[in-house]
Amino acid sequence: MPYTPAILTSATNHLQKVFDVDHLPARDLEALHYKIAHLVQHLLRNDFNRLLHILYRIDVDERKVKEAMMAEEPEIIAERISRLILRRELQKAEIRFRYS
Repeated sequence: MPYTPAILTSATNHLQKVFDVDHLPARDLEALHYKIAHLVQHLLRNDFNRLLHILYRIDVDERKVKEAMMAEEPEIIAERISRLILRRELQKAEIRFRYS
């Protein structure tokens, strides 16, 4: 589904705050997904509790996270969780724009 630049930028800005990083790609959804997957993979290996806190803060469906964690490869887990994070952030950005 194509997203407007304003929605992508809004979601990206919020993700920068949540992950405490600068300069996430705001115009390219696939580049953003790649970067978030890299951050998730790092947290899976080094700070699992922080990852859980981020998922809770973003309000990602717990059941879907558990399903994503069923994969054997950390790269696949990170990719799946990244998609869940992006989907949820884009939903929230759409809602903000629709009702503001």
